[in-house]
Amino acid sequence: MTKRLRIAKPEIIEYRQLRAAAGGSGSSGGGSGSGGYKAGERVVCTVFDSDKHGYKVVIQKDNLPAVLASCQVRKPGEEIVSVFVCVHNGRILLSEIFSGTS
Repeated sequence: MTKRLRIAKPEIIEYRQLRAAAGGSGSSGGGSGSGGYKAGERVVCTVFDSDKHGYKVVIQKDNLPAVLASCQVRKPGEEIVSVFVCVHNGRILLSEIFSGTS
């Protein structure tokens, strides 16, 4: 009986790299000592394009692509302090930091 080698598709490899960088399984928000991001962690990102759900950004610390959910008008090159939410469908999701001012 021969064993077949299974080669992962590039999309799967990229997803696993993002998942590892973001803190593990993608559902737990990261484990201790993982070196990744945890839900609620603040990250600095730079806007580079618009997306149907907000903006495509790059997390400065690790140069990782992400999506920033935002209703604000942003310009390419703008730096934003945001919050890590999770990895969903191979994409790192970030959220705006909302202030409690009225």
